[in-house]
Amino acid sequence: MIDDMIFFTKDSVTKSMALTVGQEVTATVEEDKTSGGLKAIRVDVVQDTWGDSNATCDASELNMKVLIGIITSVSKNCGYINENTFFAMKDVCEGFKPCKGDWVQAKYFINRTTWNSEAVAVKPLRYKQVDKVRISSICGRSGTVDESIFFTLDSLRLPDGYSPRRHDLVNAIVVESSQSCYIWRALCLVPVTQDGQSHSDGVNLDESYEDLMRDKGGLKVSRMTNFGTLKQGESERMIILIENKGCVPQSLISCRLAGWVKDKQFSFQIPQKSENTPEAYMSSSPINQENLSKAAVNSYSDSGGTTHESLINTSIMKNGGITEGIASQDTNLSKTKENFFLVKDENLHNGENEQRGGVEQLIMNIHTTGEIVIPPGGRTFIVIICTAVNPGYSKELLLLGFSDFTIGRYIEATVTSEEELLIAPVEPYSPRKPKIPEPQPRKTIVIAPKYRRNHRKHLPSFLPHYTIPDELRKCVEQKVDVLTFQPLLAEHLNLDTYKAKFSALLWLEEIYAEMEIKDFSMTGVTLKRSGNFLVLEVPGVEEGKPHLVTGDKVILKSQIYSEHIIEYVAYITEIHNEDVTLKCNADFEQAYNQEPMDVEFVHCRVTNRRCHLAVEQALYLGEKVLFPERLILQSPQAVKTQNTTEYCGVDDGLEQHSQQESKVKKLQNKQAKRGEAVTLKQRAGEFFNPMLNEQQKLAVKRILSGECRPTPYILFGPPGTGKTLTVIEAILQIHYTLPGSRILVCAPSNAATDLICLRLHQSNLLRPGAMVRVNASFRSEEQIDDMVKPYCSDGDDVRKASWFRIVIATCSSAGLFYQTGIR
Repeated sequence: MIDDMIFFTKDSVTKSMALTVGQEVTATVEEDKTSGGLKAIRVDVVQDTWGDSNATCDASELNMKVLIGIITSVSKNCGYINENTFFAMKDVCEGFKPCKGDWVQAKYFINRTTWNSEAVAVKPLRYKQVDKVRISSICGRSGTVDESIFFTLDSLRLPDGYSPRRHDLVNAIVVESSQSCYIWRALCLVPVTQDGQSHSDGVNLDESYEDLMRDKGGLKVSRMTNFGTLKQGESERMIILIENKGCVPQSLISCRLAGWVKDKQFSFQIPQKSENTPEAYMSSSPINQENLSKAAVNSYSDSGGTTHESLINTSIMKNGGITEGIASQDTNLSKTKENFFLVKDENLHNGENEQRGGVEQLIMNIHTTGEIVIPPGGRTFIVIICTAVNPGYSKELLLLGFSDFTIGRYIEATVTSEEELLIAPVEPYSPRKPKIPEPQPRKTIVIAPKYRRNHRKHLPSFLPHYTIPDELRKCVEQKVDVLTFQPLLAEHLNLDTYKAKFSALLWLEEIYAEMEIKDFSMTGVTLKRSGNFLVLEVPGVEEGKPHLVTGDKVILKSQIYSEHIIEYVAYITEIHNEDVTLKCNADFEQAYNQEPMDVEFVHCRVTNRRCHLAVEQALYLGEKVLFPERLILQSPQAVKTQNTTEYCGVDDGLEQHSQQESKVKKLQNKQAKRGEAVTLKQRAGEFFNPMLNEQQKLAVKRILSGECRPTPYILFGPPGTGKTLTVIEAILQIHYTLPGSRILVCAPSNAATDLICLRLHQSNLLRPGAMVRVNASFRSEEQIDDMVKPYCSDGDDVRKASWFRIVIATCSSAGLFYQTGIR
């Protein structure tokens, strides 16, 4: 019985553990239909060690989980991740001083005493080294590097005697961090001299690769440091031999792994004084030597040549246990050194225990030793242990610190898993090459009429073709440096190089898109019938391989005629799953009778041509807009306080409107006086969405004020932070506060554009005739949400749509308005 009211049987006790009276348990109970009482269907034993603080930590390690989050607060001795997970500074990895905004990875558990989450093993989520960048600005104790990396002197590590100044050339170690508009934060800065070398004291991680890797001081260090390919869960060892070929004794002060090694995949052991040779280490090791799966000792022959063997121990003992040595990531040989031996139950290998952490026992042996002195002609060694944990290729830098210099070696390993081996490719990937028919003397091209969902009123067709230059195409095909075609690509971006650089980059994108889509050409396929249309099955089109949209051109080549080639140009009218519906020539559609066809897809250039036109027209914005050197504040368009919203007049010189736009405004203001005046009066000083937080409200106020125009306002933040809600509120505020405003809303995709239109509709704050949705001419009505469709009918006529106060379109379709003369 439990608590004199719940009965249970032995079968319900987990792991069939023996229970005693008075023992604390947790139980899952249900009502017994026979007796009407409570019956336990599962009984778990509560560990008594939770009451002890040390035992709490050990037990909690069995339930560690990975946490990825952002530092929300930091004090001298502790901090919080995601506002509610506590961590102590002693649990942060060495060399990393966390700041508010840093993205970190940690392991966390629930403290059974306080029932709060606590994190250990806190380390940066992502970090990297950037070389030869300049300090772009310094303001007070903060600054930026390369206009993209934030730093603060409060947490920045600098070489002794160095004070950062603007325009200094530096090397930096940076971590991912959310700092205002920056996503990287510098941990340390090291100035770079004119010869490209870094200055710092102690161990220099910014040394050149060649200098760090070369042998120094008469020492020779093993260079075979690649473990090769290991299966996940395996553990192997390798011995790195250090031999003194010089005439001066050398002292090994420290050895450590640079950076923050994830999950301790690599670790190392320092030999005892009695283990001065690999053979002595093997004989003194608790592991039985006859159980070695491989053996290798990196050693130097007496003649100065190098012989390489590998000491790799699977560590399987005859008694069924496994013992292997693991050292901490950073070992100082002049201080107390700790050797850890990890004892694992053999049931792990038999699959009888699912909780690996429940079987591992940590045993610590501590002894004191001095630095290792290697006399002339002498040698020592280090044992590198690789525990295959992280799938994929791993490469970590091992630093051997001597009295006057440092020698580095890269430790490498490739880890595979059983699942990965099952799906591993049997041969290297090679894209499917289209069958190229032999040149024929004659070619006939049959073009189908272009399929359009609607017919717009005639617009001035002045969009140039912007044909790809043959010289640039040859550079790509022959793999010649593109700088021979456009040397300005190597220059800094400014107003003089703006058009040349972006035009060349747009052409390169097109060439790559053409090459990519040609790889998906098909040979000898048959088409299906669907009503009056023909349907082509294209495997992979759902995943965007190839990337096709409605309106794209497809070329069908007949295989029947040998005398000449007949090409039928068709247009895509609909894409459903892997079925692509084509609009072909009417005669071909009627006469087609399951003949095999060759298929080629054609890259659509309309969007790229609009981008070329935009690059040309952007030059007229001038240097003050494209490359502003300083911000000039304008008079506010509107001032929004807590209780009132005041409309401010704008200087005549700041906005110039065409005669057509003036007529539009007069008509709109006249229509708006009746209905909108009441709403504006009721809404004065209020936000339409009461759920906005302070940061979102501040963004809306700044957009509405527009003091920085024409410099754009940018909303940034991770997914789910309310950027769309803020944009909707800004649109509504501008619409009601500035009666003469015209708003063009653009998004990259139709889905994002429809979402904004739908949210504005659901607000119930817009009068009929205030908003219009402009779609591409090829877009099918079946792809449009029913609530959005009423706003699309007036969007078919671009000139008519331009009269609405709120116009919503994709970035590409917005280029249509330029054809109507709107500026």
